[in-house]
Amino acid sequence: MPDSSDFRFPKSARLLVSGEFQRVSSRGRRIATRFFILLTLPVQSDQTRLGITVSRKVGNAVQRTRVKRLIREQFRLCRPRFASGSDCVVIAKPQAGRTINPELHDDLRELFSRLEKMGISSA
Repeated sequence: MPDSSDFRFPKSARLLVSGEFQRVSSRGRRIATRFFILLTLPVQSDQTRLGITVSRKVGNAVQRTRVKRLIREQFRLCRPRFASGSDCVVIAKPQAGRTINPELHDDLRELFSRLEKMGISSA
């Protein structure tokens, strides 16, 4: 059983600067599902970092916050399986704001499992 500290999401595990987002979007590999797009780029680092983009097209502030919270939750649960050293950006498509949580969870699980099949993760 993983230690509970494995599921935290500290600032060091996040992409925070727009230049980092741009670097991943210009050079990264792309995976798309029904509600999300994932861009990933291998980097020289000890951990996998996540950036989240949810535009106003997704919905109002409540809907955007809900989608971001679900993305972070699924990433925290899957992160121990990922190999270290990649930056990931998840972009929510407009339909994500109008979808129920179980469907979004399923779509995110599919997204991260496709990431594993690409050989980006260690599990």
